[in-house]
Amino acid sequence: MKKNILTVVIMAATVINLVLTIVLVFSVMPAMNKTSNLIDKVASVIDLEIEDKSKDEEYTMADLEPLDLPYDEKQTWSFTMAEGSEEKHYVQLTGITLSLNMKAEDFENLKTQISTNPVYAKDLVKKTITAYTFDEFDQTKACKECVKKLQEMYDTKAIVDVILVGTLLT
Repeated sequence: MKKNILTVVIMAATVINLVLTIVLVFSVMPAMNKTSNLIDKVASVIDLEIEDKSKDEEYTMADLEPLDLPYDEKQTWSFTMAEGSEEKHYVQLTGITLSLNMKAEDFENLKTQISTNPVYAKDLVKKTITAYTFDEFDQTKACKECVKKLQEMYDTKAIVDVILVGTLLT
């Protein structure tokens, strides 16, 4: 008889554990996910940088060398059209200037590579800028995004800034 009571107690504890686990999964976990998503959105809105700055990013203005990538003629690109908008907007550029860190290990190689064949860098900047709508476009943020994409494409930290030369928004 005592074995039967012990079995009933163990079964009851197992059922209670199962019920509490189900409550946890279906009530607490979605709330935690919503909270996590909210924190991610707030952090992206205020543009927090959580990553540590590496030694590659330590430079002074004297360490920078501009690399001009002019266009043969003025370039006119259209922004992505915003939803509900029927008006096209354009950006005009006469060139791009990359700021390169002369203290970076791959500075000379990168400078030669981009100088001899600038088409890839120019195309990446074009794709980045034209992905914006006219209302979303912020030149500072667009230049920072171009820097990140160029660093990834060339696998370097020597590119520290992108300057849009002769920018005109219409």
